[in-house]
Amino acid sequence: MALKYKLVQKRNLGKDQDENPEKVYAQMVSGDLVTFEELIEEVGDSTVAGSAGVKAVLDRVNVVLARHLRNGRRVNVGELGTFRLNFGSQGVVGSDDFNTGLIREPRVRFLPGKALRTMKSLTSFERIGPETDGPDSGGGEEERPGEL
Repeated sequence: MALKYKLVQKRNLGKDQDENPEKVYAQMVSGDLVTFEELIEEVGDSTVAGSAGVKAVLDRVNVVLARHLRNGRRVNVGELGTFRLNFGSQGVVGSDDFNTGLIREPRVRFLPGKALRTMKSLTSFERIGPETDGPDSGGGEEERPGEL
């Protein structure tokens, strides 16, 4: 099955914004949400653990993962991938001017394992809807066309 997208016209944030103040961008149209309950039931149906066991394991993985990340560790979750925290800060002229208040809130970064990386490269795309939509059409994850 292909990922669905629509075309939307948005403000151009690129270097050529003086010549082209707006450009047309692809915006993903998300499908239905698979709830946590649906996920654990589906995984549980194909394992001896059952859905209650899968939920218990995933709940505990969340607790342990958070503890290791808070301590600055990277956490490998097998074929799923690796989690780590990352942060940045505002810059200052000299090191004596720096304080921890300049550090931005950490973000959780995920590096997918081989199966998920392979899935990404095999993804196809399907355009839906009219040629272009207005800027308030919604339906995508983020509204930052210049960010990858």
